[in-house]
Amino acid sequence: MKSSLAHVAEPPSPSRPAAAGKRPWRALGMVRSLDFEAPDYRFVHAPFAGNEPVLEGRIRKVQLQPGLHMHGAEAIDLHSMMSKTHLNAGVSVVLVLAGEVDVRIGGQRLQLQADGCGKFASAAIINMPQETVFERRWERGKWERKLSLHITPEWLRSQGWLQNAAQLSLAQATGTDSQSLRFPDQLSITPWYPSAHALALAEQLLCHTDNPADDLARLRLTSRALELLYEAFASQIKQTGSTAPAMAALRPRDRDRMLRLRNFLDAEIQQPLQDPIRIQELGLRFGLSASALQRQFRSAFGTSVNEYRRLMRLLQARTNLEQGGSIAEAAYQAGYTSAANFATAFRRQFGVSPKSLRSRL
Repeated sequence: MKSSLAHVAEPPSPSRPAAAGKRPWRALGMVRSLDFEAPDYRFVHAPFAGNEPVLEGRIRKVQLQPGLHMHGAEAIDLHSMMSKTHLNAGVSVVLVLAGEVDVRIGGQRLQLQADGCGKFASAAIINMPQETVFERRWERGKWERKLSLHITPEWLRSQGWLQNAAQLSLAQATGTDSQSLRFPDQLSITPWYPSAHALALAEQLLCHTDNPADDLARLRLTSRALELLYEAFASQIKQTGSTAPAMAALRPRDRDRMLRLRNFLDAEIQQPLQDPIRIQELGLRFGLSASALQRQFRSAFGTSVNEYRRLMRLLQARTNLEQGGSIAEAAYQAGYTSAANFATAFRRQFGVSPKSLRSRL
């Protein structure tokens, strides 16, 4: 990918530290104009000359596999100006973790924003059948934390997903039934509502300390990137498949209510030993009957409330184990007081025991 999506809003000024809990931007370094290495990348009405700093922070680019690229940005704009370049053909998945993206891709406007506190974030899947013009408006003092993954047509073809030059199809047949995700033969931008696990994966990729030149480290990063791609594409299959109602089919107020409910559940999951609120009480809190709440949540996210709780707790526990935590700590994160019950649930979900996973690290 020749360039990244990058435009943000409501930052601290470049001379001030970032918000509490975030690393100071200046400690991350400076990005200079010549660091934008794409041959056709150009700044329009640039208020500087030569190789001056244009961003305070950092940009990280990693090729995980041939045709699979990761791009992360944590930076503040130092100038107000315009820039233009071209994006390579393929599919991009973009998650904004803080700040705001407001750019144009092939003339289509893309706006994404996040509060930076984990309460809400936004994402999009961008299909580009051919090389596309990318335009970005810079504004001094605006900031962003963003991760994007880009996959080329060659990578898609190697996975058996590119049926022909004009159509991508992600399909898995189950007997005579098939759920598929089809991208049109023209530029398209599709919103995606990332789960807590997807945001955790994005944070791990954005803040990784692994050396991507190390084969095992790159394998770890690749596995997280592929899992993030899976979540993004699977969400679209749920929205387009005949067996699951689409998030888009919900009325706007119901869609917003389900997003608020999921954020509430994500906060609840951070309190492992606190008894989860019963469905009936959740319904009262969100102005729905228990059955309507369950129906709308399944329509939005393809799972029940309690199944979502269980999966998110187990995913949180797995992340804890992968980061070197003990099995006891992971069980606590998952809300289990019995190590045996935790091990059983973990093995059933991931096909491996917590002990076996720890021994591989």
